Amino acid sequence: MAPAPDRDTVKVQLATTRATLRKAGIAYAWLDAEILVAHVLKVSRERLHSHPEQRLTEPQRRRLRRLAARRAARVPVPYLTGEREFYGHMLMVSPAVLIPRPESESLVELAIEWLNAHPGPRRVIDLGTGSGAVAIAVAKAVSRVRIVARDVSARALRVAATNIARHRLRRRITTVKADLLRGARPADLILANLPKELEYEPALALDGGEDGLALIRTALSQAPAVVKPGGALFFEYDPAQTRRIVRLAQGQWPAADISVHKDLAGRDRVVRIQLP
Repeated sequence: MAPAPDRDTVKVQLATTRATLRKAGIAYAWLDAEILVAHVLKVSRERLHSHPEQRLTEPQRRRLRRLAARRAARVPVPYLTGEREFYGHMLMVSPAVLIPRPESESLVELAIEWLNAHPGPRRVIDLGTGSGAVAIAVAKAVSRVRIVARDVSARALRVAATNIARHRLRRRITTVKADLLRGARPADLILANLPKELEYEPALALDGGEDGLALIRTALSQAPAVVKPGGALFFEYDPAQTRRIVRLAQGQWPAADISVHKDLAGRDRVVRIQLP
């Protein structure tokens, strides 16, 4: 009879965690299991497969079981590990902020494209910055910009400030606690990823009003006093709402060039408002 597998090894703990998550209906149970085991061991996912015989200590196994139970209860993995990669940059995240999502990289790409097409020093506002993901990605890609990362949440701004410091961008990104664009100084480019309905994320960051557009309506009404002539605004939002945002923007700026841009999945994602 073959000996029973050592339950302390990476191989067995991966299988056990994967089974727990699969039973709970987690879509990518294998991936989440790898991330959680690697996080507990403080190693790369690659090392898990190259050293399946590595053993977990009892405290590590207990911690892994707790993390797996929370993931089975639908707590997002980044809130469990405290980090998330976005646009190639690792960021700290916490329940105080929305988790940066791959579709937001479309907003970053459009901002970089606009800034490269409008050379020279530019002032950018990242509205509802959260973890600072968009501000950091844009600042890393375009060295001449200065960015003001605004958020109404002091807790979110503490997370953003930590990420900005980690990426050595404190001289180029300033955090400001403020309600949308109220009191903002003039800017060339405004980037906004304002609340939409998602599970397990901070209620303050998700409260977009009865139809989900209250914050955007307010931002659009405040923007004419902030965005410079020839400047632009980019609003990332839920694909089902982008056309409504276009109509709101057309009412605010009849002469603006307004267009909708798709994300990598081919869904309407970003509304671009180019002012004359």
